[in-house]
Amino acid sequence: MICRHCQKENPESVKYCIHCGKPLDEPERQKPPVFDPHKEEGLNDDWSKPVEEEKTEVIKPAKKNSHVPVLIALGVLVGLLVIGGVVLMTYFNHQQEIQDQQEIQHQQEIARLEQEKEQEKEARKKAEEEADDLQDENEYLEDRNDRLENRQKDENESEDHYQYGFEIDTWYKANYNMALRNAGDYNATQTGHLRKDERIFIEEIISGSNGSYWGRSSSGNWVCMQDNDYDYLREE
Repeated sequence: MICRHCQKENPESVKYCIHCGKPLDEPERQKPPVFDPHKEEGLNDDWSKPVEEEKTEVIKPAKKNSHVPVLIALGVLVGLLVIGGVVLMTYFNHQQEIQDQQEIQHQQEIARLEQEKEQEKEARKKAEEEADDLQDENEYLEDRNDRLENRQKDENESEDHYQYGFEIDTWYKANYNMALRNAGDYNATQTGHLRKDERIFIEEIISGSNGSYWGRSSSGNWVCMQDNDYDYLREE
């Protein structure tokens, strides 16, 4: 290849002249046209413009994509945030369940204590009632024993306490509806009535006809207490 600058021969494989060092493939500059005033139609203003030298474009190596590591790091961060959020939510839910369970157990314990307290109160009330009943029964038995002892004492002190096998100065109850009379005899005048189960206080007893026994009440009336057929009064 002939260099157009120094007009010397160069090998075909080289791009720069081995003699002058200028590029062998540089395009030839366009020479300005010669001005001819007689040929206006052939005028071309391009001759007056400076010819731009052809610039050899240097191909720069493509830059590597620097956004990939950032995107990877961002994805990892988002993943960690999501996992952390799930873990925290699970933890708080578990804690809430534990608190709810503890509250339920606390309420159940309160209800159990209240029930035990109520049962204890009922048991104490029942025990007090039983104690009162027992005390009343003891008082009744003591009073009865006192009366029996007093009666036995009176019987021992006086032989006149019984007349014809009946106790005098004692309350009796009628087994039937009876007639009250002014004397201890069936033929005596009737002065009133003694209803069944009515009480009467007998102060004196005498014997009458037909194996009968008559008692005089504190009001002075007489009533048949017993005969060969029936017992008309019973000791209270």
